[in-house]
Amino acid sequence: MKNEKITVQDIADATGLSRNTVSKALNGQYVPPRTRETVLSAAIELGYKSYRHIASADNATPPHRRIVLITSKLLMTMSFFVHVVRGIETALAEDDNVELLQFTASKTSLFNRLVEYLNENKVDGIICMELFRADYIPKLIELGYPTVFFDFPIYLSISGNYDIVLPESFSSVKNYCLSLIGEQDCKTFGFVGDYTHCTSFYERFLAMREAIFLSGLEYKSEYSVIEKDSFPYGNAKELAQRFSLMPSLPDCFIAANDTLAIDVIAALKILHKKVPRDVLVVGFDNLAEARSHDPQLTTFNVDKTGIGKKLLSVLLERISRPRQKTQIIYLQSKLIVRHTT
Repeated sequence: MKNEKITVQDIADATGLSRNTVSKALNGQYVPPRTRETVLSAAIELGYKSYRHIASADNATPPHRRIVLITSKLLMTMSFFVHVVRGIETALAEDDNVELLQFTASKTSLFNRLVEYLNENKVDGIICMELFRADYIPKLIELGYPTVFFDFPIYLSISGNYDIVLPESFSSVKNYCLSLIGEQDCKTFGFVGDYTHCTSFYERFLAMREAIFLSGLEYKSEYSVIEKDSFPYGNAKELAQRFSLMPSLPDCFIAANDTLAIDVIAALKILHKKVPRDVLVVGFDNLAEARSHDPQLTTFNVDKTGIGKKLLSVLLERISRPRQKTQIIYLQSKLIVRHTT
């Protein structure tokens, strides 16, 4: 077979990888080192037209990358983020040239301390998780480090050297609310959670309102509890008190996440209301608690380890191509209907 007849698709067929993955490896974009080695070995063996150049480039020692995970919370105490971090670590296991550090930006920590930490450790890139501090993020982006955010504040629009990864929320929640309206005759909905907390919460709130609008119904704010995060959502008695002040309970509560949905069910129990007989409840994230709860919670599954892997790959791509335009990347969510609807 002549060299000029070998194509990217030939290499993809030979390796069992996608054409897109092969193309990335051949063009110097980030793929895991083992994947790159597989692609380049196949390219050399098949006699791909550029194999000499590729092999030469691959023989150079890969640069050591030092990245830092910045958060404002203790992630390993939050079951959702345990899986996300595990995804990052799984991806790191395939790449000996990337080192992961962690910095916790507490409410009292000064931004200068973060700058010192980044300089001292010669950081190449940053992953931000549960970091929505308005006093941190603009200044952090201005530093110019390649950065990827898992979720993002809704009020910020900043140019810079960063990308955003999110679970898809809007279409999933909107479509299910439309289904509840059409198939279960739900007429009233309430949202529970601070929708200003992050983009994902805001999109879930907007999705509920959009479904109400598309169905020709009226959104009534008195059915929602959308206080700031300082409100004691985790206190079932406080939440029950808020529910008791409503003119009536809505047909369905859409909670910003599973943790809040479970809080909602506990508050309804105090009011001697049963789910789903009296009120439907929907969460988001598909935590282990959603499956073990009684009743089991209707929610949306998010590939948490997949998010972790995606955060790392997007960051390494950003490091290698720092001037590319900011990307907002959504990972698909899947409806899991259980016993609360």
